[in-house]
Amino acid sequence: MYDYVDGKADWMAYGLPVEGRDGPFLGEMMSEVASCAAEGTVGDARRLLAADAGAAVVVLGGGGLAIGQVDVEVLEGHDDGESLLDVMSPVPTTVRPSVTVSSVAESGGGRRLVTTSDGRLLGVATVEQDHDHDHDHEAEFDQELAQVVEAIEERFGDREPSEAELRTFLHQRLVAEGRSAEDADRFLDQLESGEED
Repeated sequence: MYDYVDGKADWMAYGLPVEGRDGPFLGEMMSEVASCAAEGTVGDARRLLAADAGAAVVVLGGGGLAIGQVDVEVLEGHDDGESLLDVMSPVPTTVRPSVTVSSVAESGGGRRLVTTSDGRLLGVATVEQDHDHDHDHEAEFDQELAQVVEAIEERFGDREPSEAELRTFLHQRLVAEGRSAEDADRFLDQLESGEED
């Protein structure tokens, strides 16, 4: 018997099997993705994209580490002999196979590169956006908006506050409720953009 000391999440991040999961996890829905060594050329990537009809080719460094990617648009205007290292985009944020499908869906879904915890490419997973989560977020925003309007009426009564007074009051209220100053600013920006629609 082997006691894996780095923990269950790290174990799962290597795509190793576990029991009693709360999944499904990205590791269960990965598919292969076209990849090319960092020494490859634009021509190599074009051939891979044509053969695989994939969205992108992942550029791999030593040990299979995902270091960048190229797609058809990136390759346009470049000669076949050019180095991939000169034209690739840095690899986007990657996720571990232990990440739940639902958490990716709630954060917008889309195509995600899946790697081990030390950055080795395992594959790609595509997750649809969770529109129910978006609806829940809108309902929470509407409820907060109603509470804000009530607080404004209590504070200023019949007097119409200036925009600066209003923003300062709301910012202080949100911070007093436990939000960080940054979260308060984000909420107020969202509120202002919502009022403009």
